[in-house]
Amino acid sequence: MLIIMSGSAGVGKNTIINRLLAEYANLELMTTVSTREMRKGESQGKPYFFVSREEFERMIADDEMVEYSAIHGNLYGTNKKLLEEKLKSGKVLIKDIDVEGTLKLIKILPDVVPFYLKPKNKEQLIERLIERGEKEIELRLKRYDYEEKMSKHYKYVLINDNLEETLASIKEIILREAKQRGLRLF
Repeated sequence: MLIIMSGSAGVGKNTIINRLLAEYANLELMTTVSTREMRKGESQGKPYFFVSREEFERMIADDEMVEYSAIHGNLYGTNKKLLEEKLKSGKVLIKDIDVEGTLKLIKILPDVVPFYLKPKNKEQLIERLIERGEKEIELRLKRYDYEEKMSKHYKYVLINDNLEETLASIKEIILREAKQRGLRLF
């Protein structure tokens, strides 16, 4: 099972993913490959496999990516071989992914559980971006309306206005989805 978390930058996807990973032993992060620069506090493989644009384009040419998208001037994608290996391992996977990548994965994988997280409103999102020290707020907001329209393609759409309530709802859904598939998270 692959759990997908999508939503605008600053909506709380990574906060929720990290809380879930800390709680469930059989939940594993499906790491994204990216050409963006590594930020302070990040390392190779956490939260991305950082590669050059040339390497990413080689991976595309060699059919190593199951999906990829250009977002905010960088490339992001899912390595096909790594995804296949992790799905066969019996772990439940979780991934932060954009709306285009989600649509591609839903079409090709039978076992995707897609969540779309929304802010209460655009103003709340701007406040969160400011609080986290985001320097490219306008760039992040350019995709907001488009991403919000794409939320109609998701099985679960939640407003992340209260982290603890949103997390409780997500846990309930994930446990139900895992149980239906005979999977365990502990």
